[in-house]
Amino acid sequence: MKFRMPTSGESKALAVVHQQAFNDFFLTDLGPSFLKTYYKSVIQTKGSIAVCAVNEEDKIIGFATGCDYAKGYNKRLVINNLLRFSLQAVKLVFTRPKAIFRLLKNFEKKSNANDDGSYAELFSIGVLPEAKGLGIGRKLLEEFEKEAQVKGCKKITLTTDFYSNDQVVEFYKKNGYHIFYDFYTFPRRRMYKMIKDLV
Repeated sequence: MKFRMPTSGESKALAVVHQQAFNDFFLTDLGPSFLKTYYKSVIQTKGSIAVCAVNEEDKIIGFATGCDYAKGYNKRLVINNLLRFSLQAVKLVFTRPKAIFRLLKNFEKKSNANDDGSYAELFSIGVLPEAKGLGIGRKLLEEFEKEAQVKGCKKITLTTDFYSNDQVVEFYKKNGYHIFYDFYTFPRRRMYKMIKDLV
C-alpha cells in the first residue's frame, strides 16, 4: 500500500470511495455526479490538502481531504469552481430542490467566539469497506497532518457527529485531538469540533 496525492482525473475514484464509506450522509445523497465535481474542485483548488491510499494495482482504496486554512475555504472552493457547481445546482433544482436549501444553510459551519478559523481542517477520511481494519484511516490521518505541517499549519480541526459516535471520537482522541466545542448544523444535527496542535 502507498500514500500519495490524487490527481483531478481520479475524482471519480474518490467519489466511489465516498459513496461506499459514507452511504447514509447528506453529500452522498446528492449523487455521484455532485461528488465527482466536489472532489475534482477540491483537488484543483489552492489551499486544499488531499491524500489517497492506493493498493498494489494503484487503485484508490481510501482518501483524506481538507484544507490548510479553514476560514472562508468553502466560499473560495465554490467561487474558484463556479461553473461546475452552478451546473450541479441546476440539476439539483430539478431533482433535489430541498438539498439546495440545506447546502446553503450549512455553507458556513456555526462557530463559537473562540473559533477564528485560522487552522487547517480535515473534512473527511473515507476507506472502502473491504479495506477497513488495516490501519489505513490512521495512516491517512498521519499523512494528512504531515501535508498540513509542510504548509506551515500549527493546528488542525475536524468535525464529527456528537451522538452515537463514540468509536470515532475515541479514534481521534487517541490520535491527539480533543473536543474544541459542539454546535448544530441544519437541521439540528449536533456535532463536535475537535482540534489538535501540530507543533
